[in-house]
Amino acid sequence: MSAIRSRRPGQAVRSAVLFYNEQKPDTQVALRPGLKMLKDRRVAVWMGHTPEGRKRLPGADVAIALGGDGTMLRVARSLAPHAVPLFGINSGGLGFLSGTDLKELKRNLATVLDGGFELQERWMLKAEVLRGGRRTFGPNIALNDCVIRCGDTARAITLRAFSGQSFLADYFGDGLIISTPTGSTAYALAAGGPVVDPRLAAFLIAPICPHTLTQRPVIIPAEHPVSVRLVVRQGHEESPEALMSLDGQIGCALRLGEEVRIRRFEKPLRLLVNPKRSYFETLRRKLKWGER
Repeated sequence: MSAIRSRRPGQAVRSAVLFYNEQKPDTQVALRPGLKMLKDRRVAVWMGHTPEGRKRLPGADVAIALGGDGTMLRVARSLAPHAVPLFGINSGGLGFLSGTDLKELKRNLATVLDGGFELQERWMLKAEVLRGGRRTFGPNIALNDCVIRCGDTARAITLRAFSGQSFLADYFGDGLIISTPTGSTAYALAAGGPVVDPRLAAFLIAPICPHTLTQRPVIIPAEHPVSVRLVVRQGHEESPEALMSLDGQIGCALRLGEEVRIRRFEKPLRLLVNPKRSYFETLRRKLKWGER
C-alpha cells in the first residue's frame, strides 16, 4: 500500500493557525510580513500557542509553521490527528520538510492561499512503552523516528528487535533508530542508513555504532509493528540504562525488560509542497545529493 498521495487542494484558504519559533531572530522578522499578507487576503489567523489557536486548529484550512525542521516536527504531532494541511516556512538551517524559504515567502505563500500547492500525505509512527503488558509511556506519535539509545553512562546496550512475531536480531551497541521514510534523511542518514522514498510503507531500522561489522540498516514492511526490548547481554550481569525519544523531542527512560512497540499511525500528516519541486530535487538542493 502506498504511503504517500498527492493532489492539488484547489481551494482558497480562509482560515489559518500560525506557529513560529520564538527563539529564532529570523522568524521574528518574517512573522510581521507574513501576518500582514494573511490579513490583507482576509484570512482569519490564530496563533498556535494560544488557547484560541488550539481551539480553532481542528477546523482550520491550513497550519503555517515558521521555523526550522524542529518546529515542523513539533507542529506535525499536533496536526496529524486533525488532518489539517501543514505549510512550512524555513527560517532555520536545512529546512528539509518546509515548503519554502524566507526569500520566496511572499510568492509561495500567495500560491498556497490560492490553493495552488501540492498536498502530500506522509505517514507517521506511534510508539508506546510496555512493562509486563502494562503501558508506562505513550502512545505518542512522531514524523521522523523513534530512537532507543544508551543512557547517561554511555555504555553499550543490547536491544532485541522483532517485526511482528518474527525475531530480527539482538543489536549490541549504542542503540537503534526506527525511522519512517520521511525520517530516513534525518538521524538514520547520519547513522549510515539509506534514503527511503516517502511513498513506501516501510520502517527503516538503523543500528547506532553496532559492535559488529555484520549488522547493517534494514528496511521492513510497516504493516507489522516493530517491538524492541532492552535485555542483558548473554554472559553479562550489568543493569543497562537506556533512553527512548520520539523526533528527538519527547521520550522517557527505559528500564530492563521494558518493550518499545512502534506501529504506523492511523492518520497521515498532510504536507503542502511546491509542485515545481520533486522529492529528488529537494534531495539535490538540501543535501547536495549527487554532487562531487
